Amino acid sequence: MKSQKIIVSAALAASVLLAATGCAGGASGTADCTFGNVAIGGGGYIPGIVYNKTEEGLCYCRTDIGGAYRRSSRDKTWVPITDHLGGVGKDNWNLIGIESIATDPVEPKRVYLSCGTYLGSNGAILVSEDYGDTWTQVDMPFPMGGNQSGRGVGERLMVNPKNNAQVFCGTRTDGLYVSNDYGKTWEKCTALPSEGDYSQEKNQIGVMWVEFDPAGGDLFVGVANKDGKCIYRSSDGGKSFSELPAQYPGYFPLQAEISQNGWLYLCYANSCGPNAAVTEGAVARYNLASGSFEDITPDVGDNRYGGFSGISVDGSDPDTVVCGTLGFWDKKGENLYRSTDGGSTWTPFFTADAKNYTMDVSDAAWLNWGKDEAQTGWWMADVEIDPFNSDVVSWGTGATLYSTTNLTALGSGTPVTVRFDAAGIEETAVFKVVSAPVTDGSPALYSIMGDLTGFAHLDVTKRPDDAHFMNNGVAQDLAVAWQNGKIAAYTSDSKKSALVYTDDGGSTWNTIKKKPDSSAGGKVALNADGSKLFWSPGALTAGLYFTTDFGSTWYQSSGLGMGATVYPDKLDPNILYATAGGSIYISENGGVSFAATGLNVSDNSELVPSAEKAGFLWIRSGTSLSYSEDFGKTMTYVKGVSANAIGVGKAEKEGSAMVLYFLGDANGQGGGVYMTADHGKHITKLSTDKDGFGNITYSITGDAATYGRFYFATNGRGIVMGDAAQK
Repeated sequence: MKSQKIIVSAALAASVLLAATGCAGGASGTADCTFGNVAIGGGGYIPGIVYNKTEEGLCYCRTDIGGAYRRSSRDKTWVPITDHLGGVGKDNWNLIGIESIATDPVEPKRVYLSCGTYLGSNGAILVSEDYGDTWTQVDMPFPMGGNQSGRGVGERLMVNPKNNAQVFCGTRTDGLYVSNDYGKTWEKCTALPSEGDYSQEKNQIGVMWVEFDPAGGDLFVGVANKDGKCIYRSSDGGKSFSELPAQYPGYFPLQAEISQNGWLYLCYANSCGPNAAVTEGAVARYNLASGSFEDITPDVGDNRYGGFSGISVDGSDPDTVVCGTLGFWDKKGENLYRSTDGGSTWTPFFTADAKNYTMDVSDAAWLNWGKDEAQTGWWMADVEIDPFNSDVVSWGTGATLYSTTNLTALGSGTPVTVRFDAAGIEETAVFKVVSAPVTDGSPALYSIMGDLTGFAHLDVTKRPDDAHFMNNGVAQDLAVAWQNGKIAAYTSDSKKSALVYTDDGGSTWNTIKKKPDSSAGGKVALNADGSKLFWSPGALTAGLYFTTDFGSTWYQSSGLGMGATVYPDKLDPNILYATAGGSIYISENGGVSFAATGLNVSDNSELVPSAEKAGFLWIRSGTSLSYSEDFGKTMTYVKGVSANAIGVGKAEKEGSAMVLYFLGDANGQGGGVYMTADHGKHITKLSTDKDGFGNITYSITGDAATYGRFYFATNGRGIVMGDAAQK
């Protein structure tokens, strides 16, 4: 093998600290803090599932923007294993998108990840010898695209089962790499004849998967080539390759698996999905001994269109295979097919006239999506049979992960049960979180996010039901009435549903149809008791409007410039603060008119009124932090703090200051989550270097009812919940 050797040194993830604003100030400390997630259940794309075929129960899954997860006999649910990546002020957040996973079949404690969300910068391979509890980072000289087009193809990372020190890594842009020392150093396999000539949405796909023949040990590599010459075989560990005959020109073998009895099973589609439309496809198998291809595309009368993606061989029967569709937008979702004779015949989950399964999403009822029964999912990329349990086949979707409990019953007349199986996986892209005191059963938290719109969380430890799932447009802003947590509102990008509100704690959501401006989106606020809703439409020239009857009549506020943001006082419904044009304003007549207080702030500013006493207001201007005790007329700087987002939570004791939580830096301790319960005299860091949580969205709030509890938003790791216990 001619090889261009590239030595890549191992490196731990670097931390980039935010610069502190102002001179050093109040005393700092650390606290014991337990981190977890507000329970939702998935909420994003799961393109890959990887079982270890040696250790029963050990399984990993990857997400496109939210890291990797592990489940094993020691884990009751899925456990995040990449939360050390990213974080406040860190520049390695791009590694939170996982392009591939490899689990070692000889030493199951070893696991490898290909990390890189977008192709704009080089990625890294993470190497672990303890199931992902700790990692060594190896920076690579090529980019990876965990959230780019074609992210649902097979696994590009693979351990040689005959020599587990050898690990192969397929790339999108630079062919195939190999490590012969458990991933510590890598070199390029220059013998591979092609690096792929197919690009999709301007993203090169390159190597799609690497597979080993479990019996003979030959190496197979799938490459995205438009002429159908996509599969290469090596019998000498990558020193030389032969090209398999072209099959289905214009199609791409997205996934592959080799059976113990010598068949390479393949799923084809005419794009690499999931964003680009898939309109055609096929399923085939290749005989490793004879070199012949057979078309085994399922034809079961389900009116299928589109292509195929996931394919898996049963670990206890090499002739039993399951595959799934891609781009089949049936009202029931994607279809799955099972064959017990190597693909000669197939039994489907559904046909045009019959359904052979039932969906059980009782543990995450929002997945019903307003329908009588949940779909099997869309963007179904990977399909994997548990190698130790033929009744379990799992697949990821654009929203969650599903598994069957009795797959072998398919075709017997007994329906196959499909259940929600994403407990512990939280990968929503969250925009904003707000909390108000819980009264009369009102929600503990409201959230808005990408794809799902958002939720009213009655109990942050339980996944929401379908009734409290907003599911209406792409949300842009969110507000709750502090004194009546059952009243909340959000804006969306839809002109028809630009303003939506609830007055029953999120059980029902109502669209405001009559609006004073035809624009979509914008910013929304509710005064302290929820008697007035304020709307600043998304148009650049729009003013500020308010309604006292949820849109039957509207009034325009005076005294403000365009694009104002309103921050209601928590104690007095008639007092509201606002920012516009770099100035702070106050209204003392319920928003009818506003007047400047005399304080100036940056365009990137945030006001957070506190309920501890009248006129107390936290101010973030840029990253500087201050507070006012006189309704915004004067302010006191908190020195040594650089804050990107601020929020208040319940005070420790009645009558004491509300806790301020912020994302940023204090006194040079580094980027993270902080709190102060005495207006900045003492500042406590709540997070450590292991608490990165990927790509942070700068929205944080304390829990209005529970001291020490707070929530902040992430772009791919859901809503992170922290509980701080002071030392």
